[in-house]
Amino acid sequence: MALILVICTFTQTVAFAQEAESTEDNSSTSESTTATTDVDESTTNKDEKKITKEEAQKLLEDQQKELQKNLDEAEKKLAELEKSSKGTAEYIDTLDQKIGYINEQLTILEEQNTNIQKDIDKLKPSIDKNEKELKVLSDEVMKTRKELDKLEKKFQSVYEAYCMRLRVMYISGDYNILSALLTSSDISSFLTRYEMIKSVSKSDTELLKEVQEKTKEIVTKQNGLDEKVAKYQDAKSKLDNQKKSLEAKQKTIESNSEQIASKKVVLATDRAESDRLFAELTAQNQQYTEFRNEDSELMEKVENEIQSLISGVKSPEEVTTAVASEKPNGSNDIIISKSDVYSNSDAVLNMVYPVPGYTGISAGFPNYSSGKYHGGIDFPCAMGSRVVAAQDGIVITVKRLDYSYGYYVMIYHGTDARGRSVVTLYGHNSSILVSNGQSVKKGEQIAKSGSTGNSTGPHCHFEVRFNGQRANPKNYLS
Repeated sequence: MALILVICTFTQTVAFAQEAESTEDNSSTSESTTATTDVDESTTNKDEKKITKEEAQKLLEDQQKELQKNLDEAEKKLAELEKSSKGTAEYIDTLDQKIGYINEQLTILEEQNTNIQKDIDKLKPSIDKNEKELKVLSDEVMKTRKELDKLEKKFQSVYEAYCMRLRVMYISGDYNILSALLTSSDISSFLTRYEMIKSVSKSDTELLKEVQEKTKEIVTKQNGLDEKVAKYQDAKSKLDNQKKSLEAKQKTIESNSEQIASKKVVLATDRAESDRLFAELTAQNQQYTEFRNEDSELMEKVENEIQSLISGVKSPEEVTTAVASEKPNGSNDIIISKSDVYSNSDAVLNMVYPVPGYTGISAGFPNYSSGKYHGGIDFPCAMGSRVVAAQDGIVITVKRLDYSYGYYVMIYHGTDARGRSVVTLYGHNSSILVSNGQSVKKGEQIAKSGSTGNSTGPHCHFEVRFNGQRANPKNYLS
């Protein structure tokens, strides 16, 4: 009976171990399924995000395609015009359009590189962090594997001892506990054999218990290892994806940078050609104006200075004390006297032409013939012609630049009936005859015309600004 009990107990142990393994497998399968579901959901979420990015990227690509199409058409037209009418206004305008398309392409490529670099800057710290986490997980997996290996060796030793005990019992054949007791010659022999069987049975039970404990310990350790391995694999997969993304982004930046460099070479060549042809054309018909390919950063710098200056002008309505004062160039606090300028009167809008005797216009407001923005009107004239104040006012700035407006003057005239400040600008002079803070009268000479700064030849660039914003000067000249 004891033998039967031992065998039954062992059978239950084996069954328990199998059940534990089955449970382990089911648990792993369940976890795997859950993990797969999580991955699927994560992938779906990522796909949704990617779709948004892909749409944005597609929009960008569509813009690039449209620009390239326009660029190809412009180049085709240039090739046709070059055969018969190179150097004409039409050819130069088409060349300027091509330059504009290239500028837009450069803007898109540079903006794309900026955005990608921001992604890279965010991605690199994340990769470094994940690499450290992966190293920790890798160490934990290796440690757990070693512990499991030691445990399995111990289990194998106990299990082999248990199997050997079973084999011994099997080899004994019909010999069993009952026959051992019944064949005793006397009561003393019976008791002795009983004690021996009892001791062996106890030893078998302890051996079986140790097998069970080792089995449970292995199952628990295996579960822990599987969990760590799963975390490691997830972390490695995430890290691999991040590294692939980083590599792709870096390659895109390299590709874009190569395109930018190539396009800038073409741009510089085309700009030089446009300026050369435009200078020749304006010289032929003496319709001098500005070169249309000026550096945008320089233009923005000058405009910011002008806006800052105008915003610092204090009109008569804004001050209680009427003081006319001369301030240094670039001052943001210029106080104007009521006696020097108009106050809430549309009479300020009745202006004279800035270059007496020259009313012909080579470039109007608000665009050049090429379509590029032009903030004023240009009056071509002889070098050194009189440039006069279009209306009474006070000089608020005198600048001498070798770019943009060149030598230019700005005059504040007061406010119109709507309370808007009125300022005029006179550019590209050869010399300036007034200074900051000086009061001038309508028609009084303030400069001599010239071709300083961004200019193809002698002319006066004239602007009218309301509250700093440009308007069409032609509407106010008589």
